[in-house]
Amino acid sequence: MANDGMLVAAMAPLLSSDIGILILLAIPLLSLASSLKLWDTLSLLLEFTTTSVPTIDVKLAAAESDDDGVTSKPDTSKKVQLRDPERKGFVQCYDPSTLQHLGEVPAMTKEDVDAICAKAAKAQKSWSRTTYAQRRLVMRTIQKYIVNHVEDICRVCTRDS
Repeated sequence: MANDGMLVAAMAPLLSSDIGILILLAIPLLSLASSLKLWDTLSLLLEFTTTSVPTIDVKLAAAESDDDGVTSKPDTSKKVQLRDPERKGFVQCYDPSTLQHLGEVPAMTKEDVDAICAKAAKAQKSWSRTTYAQRRLVMRTIQKYIVNHVEDICRVCTRDS
């Protein structure tokens, strides 16, 4: 019990500072990291420094890549219609901040959604037969794309919301 009191007394200065609290919170993480096998750590380091990751190329439409930084005012002279009578079977997409027409997507029926879900279930069965290394490569490829295209992704996501 006397040792517990000494430990609390020694920790008191740490608890009074933000850095000290961070150090105390990091101790369990450091303990976990030190329990990892050295080989596992080195193999991950080697993988990330020597393994080439494929590149994904996603072409953006002009409406997705070209914008004015949302400096224009919405054009309220034209009526925005999600269902254009002249383009049956499609939903029109607009930037809500400028009302700029971004394009159109097919208006899906219940059958269309069911078919896509069936296709996804079939793909999942195939994915489940891949190795951990294959899945990791796919995930690292997607990670590389996201990191390299974060501005494009954010712009497209915010414009069509």
